[in-house]
Amino acid sequence: MRLHLSLAAALAAAALVVAGCPEQREAQKPAPRPPSGVIAAGAGALPDVLTVRRPAEPEWFGLYLVGKKAGYSKAHLVRELRDGRDVLVGRSETVIRATVGGKSVERRQDEERVYEARPGGPLVAVRASWSGDGGDRKVEGTCARRVCKIVEDTASGRQERTVEGVTETADLADGVRLAGARRGAVRGRQLDLEKLRVKEMQDVFVRREVMSGAGVQEEVSVVSEAEVGDRMAAEYRVADDGRIVEIRLGEAIVARPEAADTAQRFDQIDLFALARVPLPRALPRTIPASITYRLAGLPPTFQRGDGRQRFARAKGGETLLTVVARRPLAADPARDTPLARARAGADAEDVAATPQADSDSPDIIALARQVAGDAKGTYEAAVRLSDHVYKRLEKAYGVSHDRASDVLTAGKGDCTEHSVLFVALARALGIPARGVHGLVYARYEDGRDALYWHAWAEVKSGGEWIAIDPTFGQPVADATHVALGEGPQVDTVGLLGALKVVGVEVKEGK
Repeated sequence: MRLHLSLAAALAAAALVVAGCPEQREAQKPAPRPPSGVIAAGAGALPDVLTVRRPAEPEWFGLYLVGKKAGYSKAHLVRELRDGRDVLVGRSETVIRATVGGKSVERRQDEERVYEARPGGPLVAVRASWSGDGGDRKVEGTCARRVCKIVEDTASGRQERTVEGVTETADLADGVRLAGARRGAVRGRQLDLEKLRVKEMQDVFVRREVMSGAGVQEEVSVVSEAEVGDRMAAEYRVADDGRIVEIRLGEAIVARPEAADTAQRFDQIDLFALARVPLPRALPRTIPASITYRLAGLPPTFQRGDGRQRFARAKGGETLLTVVARRPLAADPARDTPLARARAGADAEDVAATPQADSDSPDIIALARQVAGDAKGTYEAAVRLSDHVYKRLEKAYGVSHDRASDVLTAGKGDCTEHSVLFVALARALGIPARGVHGLVYARYEDGRDALYWHAWAEVKSGGEWIAIDPTFGQPVADATHVALGEGPQVDTVGLLGALKVVGVEVKEGK
């Protein structure tokens, strides 16, 4: 499991909107706190991004995973003059550190976004860098008329990319505080610098509540933040003077304001131990087979059935999840979609090159064609690709890379590297393919049977999506694979610490 994918992405996304700054560069006296229920705004007007109240100094947060200190974030929003232009600059820094597979790994992200300094001011420039687990990467660019021109630097070299439809404004730079102060919502299309795509974001005022701590009580606004389509939203608690006093994603992830030196102190975290879901017994990997899991702590929004997984309600609010692993229809060559027609009718996002699954890389294209060889069917070619990835990559943790072409060069990695390389190779042949993340059965040195966070892939052929695990070398992923999300979704991290397997029932064979 990748630290970057399963933790840092979710925590960094939450931290980006936690932006505090002075309204002007010179020091200001803090304004008095308004009485409960009163919106801080001049002359009865609703606040905007320039007038909404926020701390004058950068805000530091300790990031906690299941009660353990996993990292910190620092964020600031400041008004500046750049080349004579009045701009609003949002800066953030996020660091996550843990032990994965016996190795200490760290992921750092630094970001800057520049907007015209006015309500609704458009995004005009961006800069971001990532380092550590997942590989080093930098992006920098300018935006105008809904189009961002981005230069991306990675171990594979420099590329120029264009992202269209970007309507991000300064309001999103402080959407949480604006939604809280206005008792309303802030929505917009934001540029995702990690995936280089546009995402629909929304910050929505939920309620007022009283928080207690250190012998005092304080009334705060609760604001939810999520990408449209996410199944779990982050919840921010915002004081009336603009301080963010808490951020939560599910029961497992909490960000709390801390002094700078305190925020940068870490606990020792074994990510595998924290992330695992204990099982009452060992599970088989035989195919065909079905396994029914009795689950507690799985929200209804995560219960989307398909041809492989079925959900049912059980007593006491528990959920019955039945996962069926069988020989796919496309295993019959007569029902396997011809490779030459694999792309026909596919959703564009399932065959497109992305910054991570860079299926347009010449090296990826050449290898995909070489490995597929004379394969006539889509599934036939996918199985060859999966087997090649399984045999080619050294199984290693703490040496991960985000981009498929970088994985190809490195020749090693964990489940994330295996799946992203496989997806890129499949898409290079026009095969609809997507990454999947969730849980899988394993038993490690401590002898405990448990489900651990894992990544694999799916390809489409014969009219159905087929789960394939290139890390385990499985042409059909067994029934111990419990899918919780597809593609870039990271909301599943909010299930950590809450999801429990109460019981399992196994049926092997047809």
